[in-house]
Amino acid sequence: MVRRRKAGGDTAVTEAWRASRGGIVVLILFTAFINILKFATPLYLLQVLDRIPVSRSLETLVMLTIMVLVAVVAALALEMVRRRMLTRWSIWIERRFGPRLVAQELAAPGPKPSTDINRALSDLGRVRSFVSAAAASWLDVMWAPVFILGTWLIHPTLGMIALVGTGLLVVLAIAQEWSTRDPRRVSNDASREAGGLVLDAERNRESVGALSMSQVLTERWQRTADGRLTERERIEARQNFFRIFIRGVGEVLKIGILAFGLWLTITDVLTVGGIFAARVMAGFGFTLCERAARNWRSLREARMAYASLKQRLADDGARQASVLPGTEQAPLIFDKASFRHQGQREDVIKRLTLQLDPGEGLLITGPAGTGKTTLSRMIVGVLEPRYGQVRLGDVEIGRLPAEMRSGLVGYLPQHTEIFTGTVRENIGRLGDVAFSQVVEAARLAGIHARIIALPQGYDTPIGPEAIGLSGSERKRIALARAFLGKPRIIVLDEPMANLDDASRRELGGALKQLKAEGCTIVATQAVHSTPLSRMADKFLILGGDRHELREAEGREKSSSDGKAELRSVT
Repeated sequence: MVRRRKAGGDTAVTEAWRASRGGIVVLILFTAFINILKFATPLYLLQVLDRIPVSRSLETLVMLTIMVLVAVVAALALEMVRRRMLTRWSIWIERRFGPRLVAQELAAPGPKPSTDINRALSDLGRVRSFVSAAAASWLDVMWAPVFILGTWLIHPTLGMIALVGTGLLVVLAIAQEWSTRDPRRVSNDASREAGGLVLDAERNRESVGALSMSQVLTERWQRTADGRLTERERIEARQNFFRIFIRGVGEVLKIGILAFGLWLTITDVLTVGGIFAARVMAGFGFTLCERAARNWRSLREARMAYASLKQRLADDGARQASVLPGTEQAPLIFDKASFRHQGQREDVIKRLTLQLDPGEGLLITGPAGTGKTTLSRMIVGVLEPRYGQVRLGDVEIGRLPAEMRSGLVGYLPQHTEIFTGTVRENIGRLGDVAFSQVVEAARLAGIHARIIALPQGYDTPIGPEAIGLSGSERKRIALARAFLGKPRIIVLDEPMANLDDASRRELGGALKQLKAEGCTIVATQAVHSTPLSRMADKFLILGGDRHELREAEGREKSSSDGKAELRSVT
């Protein structure tokens, strides 16, 4: 019977494990050889201390010494290769998943603050750091029982001493982790809060200076920083206590094995070589456990980060939809779409149903806070409806392939966004776009003449601050980016803000031209804006539980229960 593989089972993480399988097997083999070669030292002590003084054979001493040196050098060489393999594997992991995580988090629907992307990259960094720095200690710790067993084979009493000492080490490591968990959490929270205060102050430096808020912000930062330092002092004190305690356990273990070993030697049960061989093997086992204990937190954080990454990457690509030819020219459909922001009790958009065919223009108006920006974000796929769908034909906007959606949608957010780069790169969406398309978009936005007057024209560097550009010029550069390639769906949120009368007239003409090739949607509070009114074929008025849709052609329909209500335009 052939087992059918579960749909969606081959995630990005599964594929990475499969690609790493050969290297993992080699790592396990290298770890085995490295730890087996460590037995050369206790065996050397056992032979040299017990046989050489009796036989007085110089040749035997030389041969044994050469053999143990070869074993030590071989173990060191294998360790270097193993560390190199782990480092390269960790770099491979970051290169494989880093771009995918950034692209996925940036393209995911819903509001995605920068902290989400930073958290994803931080999780990836923890996994990478664990693989390169701490994974070797956890591969080696599997051999600790073997060294303890070797001590027990020399004599059961010495084996029990080694087992008790190692067990006590494990208990202390767990106690250290448990006792410092809460202070670490409080310290990390305080550190993030203090960092956030600094970032906010830096971001709003102009207001801070103008309103003389620097002293107040400094005092708030100081209070937060003091709390972090207090918790950090508590953590360091507890860690030092356990660190010294663990070191003491190691010393007691060495003394205990020597003392019991000498007692066994006096009673003619054990040889001197056996004492030192048992001490070395017990030391190996204890050291392996101690290294793993030092990296316990790294393992725990790496496991949590891995689980988070696995969850993030589980549905990578699952949202992509199969698209029929001609979907680009299908109507834009709202099918009982509703949306509610997190923490709100009522839907801001409630059971909205409408259809916008190619060549039609929609003007979305209404008071502040009625959902104009939310609706704009739903249309471009940045937000997903809580209920219902926003589709282009038969396909939800959010499920369209990214490369297809980039050519279909032009979007101007309410707050003008300028990226670090040249004017050409900003209009060209930071991609490799033909210069002729960039110039055409700039002409449509009425910014071409201003751009060529800049010191380097379209190659002039600009950034989020866009020093030397007015608010109107920044807005028109963002408009040009939305117009790039004359996309099928153009969504503009408050496009008239910061524009003078001449620029508004140019924008109205551009929208009229673009509407003929697709559909244009504008969200604004400027209900009486003549250029926008001339562009629109439909007027969607948002407000409260009911939305009103007016059609310029005088068709009239009505519905209740929060659905769209159609009325003729007067």
